Amino acid sequence: MNKRFALRLSIVAMIGASLIGCASNAPVTGNTAAPVAAPSAAAPLAGVTLSGVVADAAGKASITVIDAQGKRRVQNSDATGRYSLAADGLVAPLLLVAEAGGRQYVALLASPAGATTANINALTDYVASAVATGAKLDGPVSLIEAGKAPAVSAAELKAKNALLQPLLGAALKEAGVTEADFDPVSSKAPGLAAVLGVVRHNRGYLSSKGVLGETSLFDYNYREITSFSPLNLAAAQAEQKTIQAPGTTRIFVAGDSTASNYDVEVKPRMGWGQIFDRQLKDSSVKVVNVAQSGRSSRSFITEGWFGMIEQEIRKGDYLLVQFGHNDEKCGYEPPRPAPARDVIDIANLCTYPGAAAGVPAEMSFQKTLEKYIAIARKVGATPVLITPVTRRSFKDGKIAETTHTWGRGKVPGDYSQTIRDTAKANNVALVDLDARSMAFFSSVGEEASLNYYLAVDPAVYPYYAKNTGSKTKPDNTHFQETGAEAVGKLVAAGLKEAKLPIADKLK
Repeated sequence: MNKRFALRLSIVAMIGASLIGCASNAPVTGNTAAPVAAPSAAAPLAGVTLSGVVADAAGKASITVIDAQGKRRVQNSDATGRYSLAADGLVAPLLLVAEAGGRQYVALLASPAGATTANINALTDYVASAVATGAKLDGPVSLIEAGKAPAVSAAELKAKNALLQPLLGAALKEAGVTEADFDPVSSKAPGLAAVLGVVRHNRGYLSSKGVLGETSLFDYNYREITSFSPLNLAAAQAEQKTIQAPGTTRIFVAGDSTASNYDVEVKPRMGWGQIFDRQLKDSSVKVVNVAQSGRSSRSFITEGWFGMIEQEIRKGDYLLVQFGHNDEKCGYEPPRPAPARDVIDIANLCTYPGAAAGVPAEMSFQKTLEKYIAIARKVGATPVLITPVTRRSFKDGKIAETTHTWGRGKVPGDYSQTIRDTAKANNVALVDLDARSMAFFSSVGEEASLNYYLAVDPAVYPYYAKNTGSKTKPDNTHFQETGAEAVGKLVAAGLKEAKLPIADKLK
């Protein structure tokens, strides 16, 4: 690698740090270059004390309060996430940012007075996200980066709070939270903790900008909570109990859109990890599918998903790692000008295959994969590397070669081969899903493979009338239910062939 390319990689890394903004596990930072609102003319607060609970009261947190003029107050909570902070002298509205357990939470207060309850949790983050997008900002991180609280009214917050009802209204009632105008910031209902105990959150990724976007809410097993799939509290608590039970072996799946969960809105699109539990014959094993659409092995780490697994994985568990589709998004070199995403993708998604000299560690596919191996082995879990599933790319009736190579730039290589080499170098079990899926779909045939990949009738699934995935405009990367299940069987077969102990619990 020449010096010019090495220098460009260093510059790209710095660009990536600025583009990604404030990741969910990063410290509170901001700049005042793009304020959300002009400085407020309101009088400073007097006699106002903020107190509440951060997240689900599970641990110590750091809280930063930012007012409408950019002034800040910092306070630590106690070991249960409870805090109290004097807000005298600050100017409303207020933006509250909490860091707890590697997660970041945001809350907004329009006009606090006297002793004010100010909880900061996943639900308040969702509301803050709605305020941000309503102001044409990307999400909660954009609010923080603005450097001051947005000019938000109590009426606007009330309207945004109402957005939680289609997602969580039934679950809140199950928990005994019967407030007519539920507000996650001000609620003192004991049942709120029960809901928060099974709800996870994180920010999305805007691939067109390379920044973190809106907040999404997930149940305890990483299925997104939406109006199509509202939270069922009793079911979520039962599943949480099973996942946490000492006798349960958990299979964590870290991967991309080919493995991730999908909402019923986009049915029949599914990832293989979403229904991998169909390959189990033992109820003492539970699949925890953390795979996320659009992520590379690197962005899965920088956006906090890796940290979620790291906090939960334990001795006896399995970590299945399948990346490659988005690691390949390394763009052209030299990068094309915008709107081409070359610079953004290199900064946020790309890892380089092989072992080319001079590639920074954070840009190396092998070194990134080794981070997954390390967190599993640290606790006595079993890591398994999986090559990416093939794309539907037929030639002369066969898929004869891998669809996971990159050769447009100065670090060409084969992503599947890098995974094979990494598994061998680290003495880790390998499931060669690329080779297995190439053979399987070649045997199925080009036309029949449409019944596995996402190529459906829009008359049956109207969502695909305007979205890729119809018979006339097939999605040659992702799967419908039949394909997801078939790929899951290939993964299970690979685990058996590797002669891992978990093989006895697979069908």
